[in-house]
Amino acid sequence: MENAVRLFEEKHADIHIEIKEYKASEGTGKSGMAMEAADIEKYVQSVTTQVISGKGSDLILMNNLPQNKFVAKKLLVNLYDLMAKDSSFDRNALYPNILKASQDGDGLYVMPLSFSLETVQGNTELLKKANISVDKNNPWSWSQFKDVAKKLKQQGDSEGYYNLIMSPLLYDYIEDNYVQLVGQGKPNFDSDLFRNMMKEIKSIYDEGLLSEGFTSATSDPSKAVFQMVGIFSPAAALTIPSSLEYYQKPSVSGKKEGVPFKSMYSLGVNSKSDVQPEAWEFIKFLLSDEMQASPDLFGLPMNKGATDKKLNEVLQKIEKGTLDLPIPKDMLPDGETTKKRITEVQKLISEAGARISSDMKVLTIAMEEFERFKNGQKSAEEVSKLIQNRVTTYLNE
Repeated sequence: MENAVRLFEEKHADIHIEIKEYKASEGTGKSGMAMEAADIEKYVQSVTTQVISGKGSDLILMNNLPQNKFVAKKLLVNLYDLMAKDSSFDRNALYPNILKASQDGDGLYVMPLSFSLETVQGNTELLKKANISVDKNNPWSWSQFKDVAKKLKQQGDSEGYYNLIMSPLLYDYIEDNYVQLVGQGKPNFDSDLFRNMMKEIKSIYDEGLLSEGFTSATSDPSKAVFQMVGIFSPAAALTIPSSLEYYQKPSVSGKKEGVPFKSMYSLGVNSKSDVQPEAWEFIKFLLSDEMQASPDLFGLPMNKGATDKKLNEVLQKIEKGTLDLPIPKDMLPDGETTKKRITEVQKLISEAGARISSDMKVLTIAMEEFERFKNGQKSAEEVSKLIQNRVTTYLNE
């Protein structure tokens, strides 16, 4: 972002951009994930308070912020209105399906600059060896995954999943059903829908189909039939081993809603800002061919041309043997395989249509209380009511 600001100010001498950074207080004694959680909580509290009081920044980094609450309180500008006033902006340069899925109602209040696709990688050789068929083009549910995992467990040669633990699996369940659980600011955690989610997650582990501890797949992912690894960059998308294929990520319902995606970096314009045209100018600059093609941009670019360019750059480096990644050259796909992968990734992007978006505070509350059910301290009914009460209090603040 600092590099982008420098380049922008070189082209717009009359505009100055100041970046505000939020970090947890020093000396908290926290580190790693705990430190990150403290940073996020401070950011959410600080920015939300500032924006509601009319003192927020002109541009707001919306990652982790309660987007639904911001939109409901009319704190963000509808970016479609700014686009309509700007004849120089080519909306067709962006992925239309990602834009549409990023809307709140008919308006676009947050602009994703880049995104990741939520997929899983499946080991086709292990599936074939186990005589198990999973159609990579079709959606499937966690219940169906349980059936596959049971067959794998019976055969004992491989494990169902790598890098998937119980609590983050709850994230998936909640995010898959966020509209039903927190839609319109009315929590629905005290329901059979949510209680059944908790029970199904616990049963997957209680039956030994997934393990939270150290397993053979932890040290050797090649033993895992499925790996929870999404598509976060063009290079990573094209350099997975030839034995792996992209599969749809299991969902609660198992119904087709489009490939799920997450915004890696998204910006909103403060509705109380006095410099909305200038703020939009910077967003437009970040979506330009030049900035979207930058190696500094993490994720898949929103700009279609920039994504295609980055994919083809990876192909050329693979063909020339100049790709600088910590992967043995004999494990890299050849040119023809890479070309097929490019087509596959482009297809997955075109099918992206289910935005994964939720309120970090709601997820944190659910995770904290779920631990009591997971450890057998409280029943599903008790935990669901606790989560319902805490989320209701938070949303009403």
